[in-house]
Amino acid sequence: MIPTIKDIAAQAGISYATVSRALNGKYGVSPATRRKVLELAHEMGYRPNAIAQGLVNRSTKTVGLIIPDITSPFYPRVALGIEDTMQQAGFSVFLCNTNWNPRREQSYLEHLTEKQVDGIFISSMARESREVEQCISRSMPLVYIASIPEDTKQSYVRTDNARGADLAVSHLLAQGRRRIAFIGSTQEPLSLEDRLRGYRAALVRENHPIDESLIALGEFREQSGYQSIRDMLSRGVIPDGVFAENDLLALGAVQGIQDAGFRVPQDIAVVGFDDIPMASHPDIALSTVHQPKYRIGQNAAEVMLQIFENGTDFTERRVLEPELLIRSSG
Repeated sequence: MIPTIKDIAAQAGISYATVSRALNGKYGVSPATRRKVLELAHEMGYRPNAIAQGLVNRSTKTVGLIIPDITSPFYPRVALGIEDTMQQAGFSVFLCNTNWNPRREQSYLEHLTEKQVDGIFISSMARESREVEQCISRSMPLVYIASIPEDTKQSYVRTDNARGADLAVSHLLAQGRRRIAFIGSTQEPLSLEDRLRGYRAALVRENHPIDESLIALGEFREQSGYQSIRDMLSRGVIPDGVFAENDLLALGAVQGIQDAGFRVPQDIAVVGFDDIPMASHPDIALSTVHQPKYRIGQNAAEVMLQIFENGTDFTERRVLEPELLIRSSG
């Protein structure tokens, strides 16, 4: 049986309250008594009840992290940045995967609030902040990561998506590509809009018309990139460059282009977004826009810790710079 504070008190011959104060480092306990209590607790194998401590200290030393797709190569590095930083500060992280399901996202928000976590990180599918923030208490610290509702007043950390897309398309234009397709995913509407805006901005700046037949939208996954480009090519719409909203779509597009008998990059150059680990593999060598994934998580954790220190009225919004990485695909 796991020993309790009452067991330690009986063994030490002192009151329950004195043992409690000694274990929690409170005033009113002599150094000798505190040392005796701590030694007994260690010998008896005592472990504090985290829930009970949370009720006393108003902290459970836990935070929640809600992401839309645990299988995506993007989110593990973000999660690691959050976890490393929060663990160094003494916090545990509960990971919740919504699998692109808005109802599951709302359910996790409510569940984490009920569990009295100290704060929540979320990469949300919601277009409006009320869809997220109505599910939690007003006092709950919240930090958005990567995908941010445009009207939120909460803290967030993200990459400059429009700037990254502009870099990618400008690079393709500088190579002499004139018919540049955009392949995107509707599952993250805000990232999509930002990157589509950057795509359009680069074309307009160079006085290139925007051809809607070169814009294809589907799902987040590799197969969607493959199908989008094959559908485009089968209609006789032949781009000489492709900018894909993420690397999975880009990898699918590369395979679709090759299966249709075209060469990459000689006939059609391809640039992705994210710089997932497989993008740099020599057999793939995908040109892409690098997102500092670990730093996104690290920065989000730093912001959360500042909220804990300064109160929920504190907000900070960090936008990290993307970097274009030129490899063999474009």
